[in-house]
Amino acid sequence: MPLRHICWPLLAVVAGTAIGLKIGLPSSGGAVSASPSSLQQEAAAGLAFAPATERRPIKPVGLYTGREAPIGLQRVSGVDPASSAPVADEGAGTGTTAFSATYARDLTFLAFPGGATVPSTGTREGTTTTTSTPPSGPPPAITDVRTVALTPFAATLSWHTSEAATSRIVYGLDTPVVWTAPTDPGTSHQLTVSGLTAASTYHLDVTATTADGRSSVSQFLLTTPALFGPVRLSTANGAVLLDGQPSFPKLVWNQCPDAVAGNLAVGIDFFMGNGCGSSSQLATWLSGTAFALGDAREAASARAGTVGTFLPDEWDTHLPNDFTLAGANRLIPPSPGSGPRFLTLTNHFYRHAAALPQGRGMYPALLASTDVVGFDLYPLQNWCRFDSFGDVFDAQLDLVALARGKPTFQWIEARQMDCSGAELDPTPETLRAEAWLSIAGGAHAIGYFPNDWGDAVGYAIADVNHEISTLTPALVEPPIAASSSLDSAVRVGARDHNGAVYVIAVNASRSPASATITVPALVDRPLVTLDGQHEAEAKDGAFDVTLAPLEARIYIAAPSA
Repeated sequence: MPLRHICWPLLAVVAGTAIGLKIGLPSSGGAVSASPSSLQQEAAAGLAFAPATERRPIKPVGLYTGREAPIGLQRVSGVDPASSAPVADEGAGTGTTAFSATYARDLTFLAFPGGATVPSTGTREGTTTTTSTPPSGPPPAITDVRTVALTPFAATLSWHTSEAATSRIVYGLDTPVVWTAPTDPGTSHQLTVSGLTAASTYHLDVTATTADGRSSVSQFLLTTPALFGPVRLSTANGAVLLDGQPSFPKLVWNQCPDAVAGNLAVGIDFFMGNGCGSSSQLATWLSGTAFALGDAREAASARAGTVGTFLPDEWDTHLPNDFTLAGANRLIPPSPGSGPRFLTLTNHFYRHAAALPQGRGMYPALLASTDVVGFDLYPLQNWCRFDSFGDVFDAQLDLVALARGKPTFQWIEARQMDCSGAELDPTPETLRAEAWLSIAGGAHAIGYFPNDWGDAVGYAIADVNHEISTLTPALVEPPIAASSSLDSAVRVGARDHNGAVYVIAVNASRSPASATITVPALVDRPLVTLDGQHEAEAKDGAFDVTLAPLEARIYIAAPSA
C-alpha cells in the first residue's frame, strides 16, 4: 500500500482530534463571547428543529434557539456607566460574561429617574446636552446581587448597597425598558421581576440612587429556565396569567402538530385547537414548549394537558338575539379545573359593522360565559378594503368596553384569504400596523390567522412577538388617558407601569400622518422609542410625531421619581 494512503487518513484523525479537544476543553473558551456574528450563527444552528419542508426560513428574532445559556444570573463585565468605575457585584453567579452592552450606553438615562444625570460620550441629532452639575462624591456600591427564586415567568433578586439608597430593577430582552417599583431607602434590597418568558435571556440592570442623587447601575444577563412542570393558566385584573404571572398570549388557530415548529420559531406560545386530532395530542406534542387550548366540547380525556378551553368559533353567528347565560351553560357546561374559557366573536358587535340579522342581543350572555374574548375583523381580507385600518383600533376599543374588565384579543390577518387583488394582500407593514393598533386599543393577547404565512410576514410576526414579550408587564396594564389630534389618522394608546409611561402610536393610513399626542401622565418627560431610533420631549403632557404610512412606534418615558 503506498505511504500516502496511510498518511492522509492519519493526518485527518490527528486534526479532528485537535479540533475536538479545542472545542471541548473548558479552558479553551475563556470568557463567553457575544459578538453579533457569532450569536447569529449560533441562533441559525439552533433552529435546526424546524421541519425540512417548503415552509419559510425562520429569522431568529427574540426566540429561544437552543443555544446553551447558563440558567440564572450572570454579571456583565464592564464599567458602571454612572461612575466610570468597576461595579462591585462579586456575589452574582459563578462567572462574568463579556458582552457588548451598547444598550446601556444608548438608553442609560432611562435607568435613573428623579433627575439624576449620566455622563454621555456624545449627543444625538436634535438633542441637547445636559449641563447641570452632577452630585459630588462616589456612587453607592451595589454588591452581593443574588437570585432568591427563579421560575420560567419570574425572578426574585436580592442585593446590598454600601449606603442607604432606593433601588430598582430595569429589564428587557434587548434593552432594559421595564421598571420594577423602587425599594424603600436602605442598604438591603429585594425585588421581583415578572412577566418573563421561559427559556429566554434578559438584559437586567440593578440601579441604586441616594437621597442626594448619586446613582450607580450594575448590569446582568438573566436566563429563565425552560418549562419544567404543569402550568396553571388563570385571569385577573384584565390579564392572562401563567402561574400567577402576567403573560401576553400569541395565538394561532387549528394548527396540526406536524406544523407546530414553524409557529414556535416565530414566538407563538398558545395553540387554540388541533386541526389534525384531539387537543390532548396537541398538548403532548407541545409539552415543555408552548400551551394548548382544548375544545370545550371535547371530553375531558380528549383535552388532557391543555391549560384552558375555547368555545365554538364565531358562536354569535348561530345564536338567537335573546340568548342567555343559562342557555350558554346548558349548551356547553363549564368544566371545573379546565382553565379559562376563550371565545372568538365575529366583528358584528362593533358599532361601525352591520349587526347580525338576528341582532346584537346575544353579546352580554356570551361575554358572561367566557373568560377571555376576542374577534376577527380583517379589513383587507374580510371587508376587502384597502385603507380601513382605523377600524382595527376602534373595534378593539368597543370590545374592551363590552368585556368589562376581562382580557381581550384580536386575530390579525396574515395572508390572502377571501379578497383578491395584490393591493389587498397582507404584508409585513399591514400586519405590524394591525397588531399594534389592536394592542393600543386594549388587547391583552393577539392571534395570527391563518396559521401559515409567507416569509416576509413570518419575519414581521417574529419581530412583533419579540417586542410584545419584552414589554409584557407594561402592555397588560389598564389603559391611561391618551389621545391624538382629531383630524389625524394616528391612533394612540398608553400604559403606566410602576411610573414609566408607554405610548403606542400607529399611523392607521397608507399616507404619511402627523399628530399631536397628548398623554397627561407624561407631564414634561423625555421619551425614546423601543428601537432607540426616535426621541421626543413632552411638554405639558403633549408631543408631536410624524409617521410614515402604517408606521407603528412604541415610545417609552422613564419613571420621573
